Amino acid sequence: MLESLRAWSAPYGGDLFLWVATLSIVSYIALCVFKPRLAAGQLRRIIRLGALVALPLSWLAIQQGENHLAAAIVPLVWCVVTGITCAREIARRN
Repeated sequence: MLESLRAWSAPYGGDLFLWVATLSIVSYIALCVFKPRLAAGQLRRIIRLGALVALPLSWLAIQQGENHLAAAIVPLVWCVVTGITCAREIARRN
């Protein structure tokens, strides 16, 4: 199964794309599980942390070449979705 995923992801950046996508999905699921337990200040920190993680990951993927464009876009989308989720939770509490 792993080889078929590698073959599928080869045009999108290969293993880098798989790792970044897995990290994004797992961390978003963890955010959804722990979101009710976090304070508003911690949710704001998660928004900042998402940006601090997404920008260097995107930059590194872009430096790898044009075939890693999808691996560069996934962290940026993850950052935006995480930010929207946290902002909605903060607004809901106020």
